[in-house]
Amino acid sequence: MYAIVIRRQKPAKATIINDEAILRHARPIDLILARIMHYSFTITMILAVYGYFAYDLGERAY
Repeated sequence: MYAIVIRRQKPAKATIINDEAILRHARPIDLILARIMHYSFTITMILAVYGYFAYDLGERAY
């Protein structure tokens, strides 16, 4: 949730964390790290789905 708040750059109306405090204390490098985390997660999920269907990992029971 920390990275989502930093990427969004504005507080949400209702959250379970203090968005204003996160934005107040976030450093400029935190925005870069949040972007890297989101991009790497997206790439990992795409590769996992591709691997599941391309290599039929769901049927192997070694």
